Amino acid sequence: MAKSLTVSTRVISLFGRIDITDENGQLCYYAKGEFSLLRRRWRIYRGDDQEIAQLIHKRFAIRPTFLVSGMLGDMVLQRKFFSLKREYWVTGGPYDGAWFKGNILDLAFTINHNGRLIAKAAEKLISIRD
Repeated sequence: MAKSLTVSTRVISLFGRIDITDENGQLCYYAKGEFSLLRRRWRIYRGDDQEIAQLIHKRFAIRPTFLVSGMLGDMVLQRKFFSLKREYWVTGGPYDGAWFKGNILDLAFTINHNGRLIAKAAEKLISIRD
């Protein structure tokens, strides 16, 4: 059965915390960003505060590269250097060969692996909440 998750962030915490909730509004995961001049890092946690993954932006790489480590093992996310399309591919780990394709603001994207859609997101730039 498919599970629907919602990614939400607030402008004032854009570089701090992003919550990922289920269709009932219950917290499933959250991500915390750490930014410095030398390193950008995101840590992803389950709702019970257990860290499940870490993404580190690799500086001085020929193309934008993120090193990912966590419960699924180590992998690398990369994309073309000069490209308006947001297309990342995965190297290593159980999802080796997966593709992330999204719009320029990363608000809508799809993730495919071995010709099968495994995730998608569609979010409006501005939305009104309760």
